[in-house]
Amino acid sequence: MDKENVYIIIPVHNRKEITLKCLETLKQNGDLDKYYVIVVDDGSTDGTSEAIKFLYPDVIILTGDGNLWWTGAIKKGMEYAYEKGAEYLIWLNDDCYPQKETILKLINTCKSNKNIIVGAQSLDPDTLQPTYGGIISKGDKIIEVHALQNNLLECDGLNGNLVCFCSTIIEEIDYPQFKIFPQYHGDSTYTHHAKKKGYRLLIQGDAIAFCQNDHPKISWLNPEKPFLSYWQDYFKIGSPSYWKSDLNYYREMFGARGIGLYIYQKIIRFWLFYLLVKITPSFFRQSLKQVKK
Repeated sequence: MDKENVYIIIPVHNRKEITLKCLETLKQNGDLDKYYVIVVDDGSTDGTSEAIKFLYPDVIILTGDGNLWWTGAIKKGMEYAYEKGAEYLIWLNDDCYPQKETILKLINTCKSNKNIIVGAQSLDPDTLQPTYGGIISKGDKIIEVHALQNNLLECDGLNGNLVCFCSTIIEEIDYPQFKIFPQYHGDSTYTHHAKKKGYRLLIQGDAIAFCQNDHPKISWLNPEKPFLSYWQDYFKIGSPSYWKSDLNYYREMFGARGIGLYIYQKIIRFWLFYLLVKITPSFFRQSLKQVKK
């Protein structure tokens, strides 16, 4: 069977069982036979690539040395697919499991207008509550948003768990900036930049994928965590608090004033509340939580 000119890009690192479950999901849905699948294995040492070669020999495997992170792996996959003449590209995280016909629905939405970038609505497989969709910027805040079933929801940035777009976007805005956003925010900033160039960003409510939200939560309400640990997080590429990504995320979403917002919200206010919590008796902490909300 001839495959459609669609390339699904899956970045992976040392999560063999999760990766294999993702590929098995694509196989059961018929997507593995219908579309080209690229796994970008960024230096896994757990036998991920070997298992894929044995179980799914049609899957294209690209490799890294462990320094690609999410955005670098996505970029590498996009470059390969574009050189092969891909018409549509799909980002897919290996812990995100598309339901039957979800990928087809996303492709059809993109085919209706090549200036559309569309993301699936992710749900927790146990609770069926929304986990990932998109974001909007409102005032001085960035808010997560989700699409209702059968709805298309406009947004300002898309989570990269499962996203589809036409490959011609590369000719207009190039590839995601992996040096600035190596692990976090490469997805939402790339799609937001595309929106500023005239693309529509949509979350498709009837395109469902199961994906748990297990990203670490950053909270200054944990006074047991040492001061030094919070500070070190600013300089770790794999941390959600990595300063280069976080600062440029705010700048992308809010323009020049984003730098001031970052300094105030992520540094000044964070550390003021952290120090306050450190010296505040535990029975006052619930009140502080209400203040943060």
